[in-house]
Amino acid sequence: MNYFDVKDKVALVTGSNRGIGEAFVKVLANSGAKKIYAAARDLDNLKPLIAQYPDIIEAVLLDVTNTEHVQALCKQIGQLDLLINNAGIANACHSTAENALEIAKTEMETNFFGPLQVTLALLPLLKQSKQAAIVNISSIAGISNFPALGTYSASKAAVHSFTQGLRAELVNEAIQVVGVYPGPIDTRMAEGMEMDKPKPEQVARKTFEALAEGRVDVLPDDFSEQMYAAYLQHPHQLEKAFAEMM
Repeated sequence: MNYFDVKDKVALVTGSNRGIGEAFVKVLANSGAKKIYAAARDLDNLKPLIAQYPDIIEAVLLDVTNTEHVQALCKQIGQLDLLINNAGIANACHSTAENALEIAKTEMETNFFGPLQVTLALLPLLKQSKQAAIVNISSIAGISNFPALGTYSASKAAVHSFTQGLRAELVNEAIQVVGVYPGPIDTRMAEGMEMDKPKPEQVARKTFEALAEGRVDVLPDDFSEQMYAAYLQHPHQLEKAFAEMM
């Protein structure tokens, strides 16, 4: 079992411009990371973050669905110990909505094919590290479909399955593979959800605690913990609970 310490490590965080991604960058910087590549689709959105840590953070132009961006990224980065696949999108869309197919394709492209493409491109660098980790941000909705976010849930279920596959395939490498399954977090993505929502920094802190302890599944908030406990009792119990929240 690998036990990962972020101190003195080189990290890349996708979707760094706001929310959970920005929180990951800040917690990494305050935890002693040597260098952080903060990736986003618009470099201007990264300026306030870089201004706080100009000696540690380097901005990276990255749309995870853009193959040219990913190829350029590989040329820009010479060393990597930690990859955090955070970039994602969500739409309020039921699986039976008239536009479900269109929405599903867009969400799958960003939420699943994006992390897949980035991970495959950077895996050779991670394998060169003496101690490496891949963190994939899924969702508790990736464990059981949340109907109001039906297509999003399906894309995050794909991330969950991808994480399991990576972990199995890299079991003999010095690469820890971690899945993170948040409930609603206090970010722009969860606006409109009337409930107590933890700050995104909590997700980052809980994830790094798991890495340090060698745990591979992260339920970073009370909601996700409670819902996962219901799932373990009986999968259909969580399915029913989510259906009742519609």
